[in-house]
Amino acid sequence: MKNIFKVSVFIFLLSFSGIQAQTITSVDPNEGTQCQQLSIIVTGENVNFMQGTSSVHLTQNGSDDIYPENNTVLNINQIQSDFYFSPDDQEGSYNVEAWNGSGYIVLNNGFYLNPVANLPQLLSIDPDTALAGEAFEMDIIGEFTHFGQGYNQNVWLNSSYGSYLLNSTLQVISPTHLKVGFVISSYSAPGSYSLYVRNELDGTLVMQDAFTLLTSSSSPELTSIIPDFAYQGSELTVTVTGRNTDFTQGSSLFYLVNINSLISPSNSTVINDTVITGDFVINFDESVGYYDVLASNYGYGSVSLPDGFEVRSAGSAPQIQTITPETAQQGTRVIFQIKTINTHFEEPGNPVSVTLVKGWEELYCHDITVVDSVTFQASYIFSHANDTGWHDLIVYAPLDGTLRLDSCVNLLAPSGEASVSSVVPDTASQGDTLIISVTGKNIVFMQGTSQL
Repeated sequence: MKNIFKVSVFIFLLSFSGIQAQTITSVDPNEGTQCQQLSIIVTGENVNFMQGTSSVHLTQNGSDDIYPENNTVLNINQIQSDFYFSPDDQEGSYNVEAWNGSGYIVLNNGFYLNPVANLPQLLSIDPDTALAGEAFEMDIIGEFTHFGQGYNQNVWLNSSYGSYLLNSTLQVISPTHLKVGFVISSYSAPGSYSLYVRNELDGTLVMQDAFTLLTSSSSPELTSIIPDFAYQGSELTVTVTGRNTDFTQGSSLFYLVNINSLISPSNSTVINDTVITGDFVINFDESVGYYDVLASNYGYGSVSLPDGFEVRSAGSAPQIQTITPETAQQGTRVIFQIKTINTHFEEPGNPVSVTLVKGWEELYCHDITVVDSVTFQASYIFSHANDTGWHDLIVYAPLDGTLRLDSCVNLLAPSGEASVSSVVPDTASQGDTLIISVTGKNIVFMQGTSQL
């Protein structure tokens, strides 16, 4: 009898488990084609779809996912998903993944995307040249395209060096013809631009180097940089003069840029619409060589003078020579003396900072005392929570840049644990007012940070 009861319970549990299993039973239709808008109905068992929390997407190789424009729950076991397929989507089999708010239900290879017979492409544009500062309309002709039939019809021009020209108007003449308006800023960089046209059925169509932007008489330019060089470790004010630049205080800035560095001024002053000055600190972190001078007008664009400024070597770079002591213990206060060469710690506007680094931990000093132009003292308080072991020393000063000495300070565990050795007085009566003195071992008490 007991064995019969056990078998019955086992069969019941299997039946109950089968009833509760969540599965996708059908995908209708189960195939589509690139350049097609398609509504797919996914049917399941025990899936409990709910509007707002349930969705469907297609996935291929675990990474190439296609998401619908919207999902509509038809009932607790059916959901409709509206897809736009383009040639950007890879052909082949896709897994159908349905989310019901608590997990994914997957039907492997439940949908197949076929290639489109005729790939959409761009044939021509007119005009294919324009002047900076000009407004014009461009006719774009395609073949096998679907202009205006999807959504998010976008057009833009992009140069190889990252400059974008965005359209101001867009009119769909036919599925193969767009009329696009552009208003080109006089600050836009001249040169060759590729045309990009995108919608959800055609995907992203590109016509390489299809458009040329020409310089006009109204194009802004930088005409002089004074001075046009500086040595590492120097402070200077640079004056930039331009033509057709419209510099405005609060909206205009200029920078020194090369492949390794971007040097920003500490302060910029607009003298007039064609002259701007900037105060720079050129330290030894900046690489030697030529820099482009890049002037930016917020809301208008940027103009540059290639190789307009040179940073020259000032000889031997600053470096750390020694730090003493080289060891410290947790729970102690230590004053380190740091000696360097070729530094300028006594110069006005050249405050020094110091950090001890081990892994992710950065330890900052309590105070710094400059002894001379190459020497300073840094006071540290080490807690029992700080990591033991060798720490790197990093020193920074605006004129000197970043100096580093690796594995130069060894933080040791204390010989004994932190403890309180005496409390005087150690008794009191209710209603007493008294001063209590606490003496500790391996503890550093400091005014303002220690409390009883």
